[in-house]
Amino acid sequence: MLTPDQRERFASLADLLIPAAEGMPSASQAEVPTRWLDDALGYRPDLVPALNEALQAAGDLPADEAIEVLNRDHIPAFEAFGTLTAGAYFLNPDVRQLIGYPGQVATPPKDDTHTYFDLLENVVERGQVYRDVPGVDQPS
Repeated sequence: MLTPDQRERFASLADLLIPAAEGMPSASQAEVPTRWLDDALGYRPDLVPALNEALQAAGDLPADEAIEVLNRDHIPAFEAFGTLTAGAYFLNPDVRQLIGYPGQVATPPKDDTHTYFDLLENVVERGQVYRDVPGVDQPS
């Protein structure tokens, strides 16, 4: 669980990765730091240590400078930060609606067995077609 200070720091960094643009909300506007990050961490608890490392390494640096430091000197932490930020962003149903993605939707199985029977019928009617392999005894 992140402290309020960590969430605030996360928000400043996340908004640099996902700024508001072209009708899409920024990470903070999409409630990534306050709502969806917790869900993302629930799905990926293995990224908690790397996220903590990223926030610690970012320290009090300006956000753009902190992102540069993470990307250059703390690559696994930066990757975890980016994965969690993007993943949490797309957990927001408003964001998914804006990009026209409904999320994973179950599709019932399609019974198209008759298609295979039609294809196989042609093969059965044609009969066996093969060439003998040179040097290999053929079954009698």
